[in-house]
Amino acid sequence: MSILRLLFIVLLLLNLLALAASTGLLGVSAPRGEPERLTNQLNPERIRLHGEASAPLAAVPEAAPVEQAPAPAADDGAGETGNGDDPSTAAAAPPAATATRCVAFDGLGGETADAVVRNFDTAELAVQRTGAEAITGWWVRIPPDGTREYAERKGRELRALGVDEFYIVQDSGPNQYAVSLGLFKTEAAATQHLERLRKFGVRSASIGTRSTTVYRVEVRGAQALIDARMTEGSLPASARPGDCAQP
Repeated sequence: MSILRLLFIVLLLLNLLALAASTGLLGVSAPRGEPERLTNQLNPERIRLHGEASAPLAAVPEAAPVEQAPAPAADDGAGETGNGDDPSTAAAAPPAATATRCVAFDGLGGETADAVVRNFDTAELAVQRTGAEAITGWWVRIPPDGTREYAERKGRELRALGVDEFYIVQDSGPNQYAVSLGLFKTEAAATQHLERLRKFGVRSASIGTRSTTVYRVEVRGAQALIDARMTEGSLPASARPGDCAQP
């Protein structure tokens, strides 16, 4: 047998052995590359490359989509605070002012004025009482000279002239012992009566005014309280309220 044929047979046998080994016919599995070698290693998770961190990197979860907040509305100056400031720091609006009122009671006598003052007598109300002399009538009379004898003498003269309607004032004061010939509401009526007396011959008579002190009571304060006092209080029937000239 020639040498070439021998070499050919040896190569053929070697190839057959290699083929058998690669297919596992000989009972030994040939390595199948780098991935298979890694799976065949014992405790492959303990293998660390030089310079690698000792702790395994945690898996990074997929980021959830971030919901975008709506853009704030543009401040046009018409908001609750008016200037874009925090409402908690804005100045609180002042309370509405309490409604006030002033009422006046005019032309009151002394006792009536006292009753009105008592009706509104409370610390929450301001009560002011003023008095002034007011003409209550016109008086035709013979002025006194201070003695009863003079008044009685004038009375006898009047009767002699045919005038019987008169009386002598007895009350103490500046008009005591005056001879009254009539009291009238108007000056014109008093003047007409005096002219009639003169026709009878009465010469000492004249016209005077009768006056008395009248009172004015002004009440200022909360309207609700004044209204309640006028409704629920004990105002005299003759006390008629009106608005103050100067509230």
